[in-house]
Amino acid sequence: MRARTRSALRVLFLTVMILSAAAVGQSFLQSTAGAETGTETATATPAATTPDDATTVAEENRSAGGDATATAAPPSSGLTEVDVESRFQRAKSETLPGENWSTQRVRAASGERGLTVVATQGFYVGDQTAELAALTPDGSVVYFNDTYRVYFDVDPVEGERYTVEYVAAKHFEGDDCEQFHSGQCTRNVVNRVNLTTGDHETVYAEMTPQVASGRWHDVDRINDTHLIVADIVEDSVFVVDTRDDSVVWEWRFDEHYSREAGGQGGDWTHVNDVEVLSDGRIMLSPRNMDEVIFLDRTDGGGYAVDENWTLGEDGNHSILYEQHNADYIPRAYGGPAVVVADSENARVVEYQRVDGEWVQSWSWQDVRLKWPRDADRLPNGNTLLVDSNGNRLVEVNADDEIVWSATVGMPYDVERIGTGDESEGGPAARLRGRAPVEPRTQPEDGANGTATPPSVGASLETTGDRTPADRFWLTLKDVTPSLVTNGILYTAPPWVLFTDLAFAALFVLVGLCWATSEFYWAGHTLRGVAAGIGRRVRAGVENVR
Repeated sequence: MRARTRSALRVLFLTVMILSAAAVGQSFLQSTAGAETGTETATATPAATTPDDATTVAEENRSAGGDATATAAPPSSGLTEVDVESRFQRAKSETLPGENWSTQRVRAASGERGLTVVATQGFYVGDQTAELAALTPDGSVVYFNDTYRVYFDVDPVEGERYTVEYVAAKHFEGDDCEQFHSGQCTRNVVNRVNLTTGDHETVYAEMTPQVASGRWHDVDRINDTHLIVADIVEDSVFVVDTRDDSVVWEWRFDEHYSREAGGQGGDWTHVNDVEVLSDGRIMLSPRNMDEVIFLDRTDGGGYAVDENWTLGEDGNHSILYEQHNADYIPRAYGGPAVVVADSENARVVEYQRVDGEWVQSWSWQDVRLKWPRDADRLPNGNTLLVDSNGNRLVEVNADDEIVWSATVGMPYDVERIGTGDESEGGPAARLRGRAPVEPRTQPEDGANGTATPPSVGASLETTGDRTPADRFWLTLKDVTPSLVTNGILYTAPPWVLFTDLAFAALFVLVGLCWATSEFYWAGHTLRGVAAGIGRRVRAGVENVR
């Protein structure tokens, strides 16, 4: 090969490696800049407010430990990205739960978008702590709590505007665990808190042996006195009477599944979601089975899985892959349909019940989406979701455009206050274009209920337009093994995106090609190198003798 060609190839190799390194470096610098400044980006057209309104909001932010500079755009302006991590850090030392935030102030600062409550699992990311926080649209922290080691489910309390119930866990050691004859134990709790007053009470709690803070991911309220709990460790769901903490009913997954299905060892089903439907059925999400299942009453008064309604199939990752937090949409709002955070597939997906079968009716993902673990369809047709590994909350509209997002470390569950438990009243994808939807008077869904199919010739699945660059990256992401990608992203620093992994892989691949080329151009061969090494080894042995 001519010297000129070799020089051109060296320039090409060097250029590609520099550009790849620069792309990864740019992601790091953007993340660092956002963390240091706590900035947010607003849409170009803010909603109109009077000077007095802006002054009031600014005063509220200052009094509650918020960033006064963040009020240049009012809360209703449709902020597209908000970094609240710096405010969380300030809240740890300066803000008490509910301090200086009256109901009237929260309502004024929340605007049309409303108050967002997020529960985080931060301890899985380095040395970050977990927190429960309530945020206005501009990222001001109305309520903050980092008492527990981890937070999971959070639900609004019916009839109480700014009161929520949440699931959390805290670890103990030493004498506190004496009853278990163990050096470590965990207190799992369901607590209720008013976000404006800070009033706090424990609804139900249980001490359990060992450090098992992932034992309860979800709890749903049945009535004023009873809760249904999804227990990961016991692979069951049970109903507890909170008046005396007695367990009045339990259903175990080994009543339906073989131990050959799902996960193994101490994490068999990993049931991460339970929801009691209005018709009395119970919807469950056993993550390790890649399924969402429905329990229905039997003639004998018990419950059993209605296999005709099962969404997904163990090991069939084209439907669901280790999903989280299914959100049920009833017939009255265009269902039966289920919105699911399809975690390992790095997408949020909706399945519609049509003619007794589940049909994919909508999906959403962007290049940044790493590992979604919650998705709620809001009454206005938007979808509010959690990107755990991506460290953000995202709200997308009916055109699948991001209209609001917030940077939050390892979020697990998110709720929008004022939209009901699990954002009840959110329409199915086929009705999002004309939300809000007035509920239709129809019979309950029932085990045999089917949805009215879309008009003839209509496309059932709807997705937003994507740029050629987005299509390229998403296609590349689809062909990359998700367990490998998600495993690397899970252990990587929070700022690392899928595109960074691709550019890093390109950097390594080009570097290897360059090194191989130089090796070849120098006249070396693998056989010759091996022979040379062999001669040196033999010479060394002779010298030793």
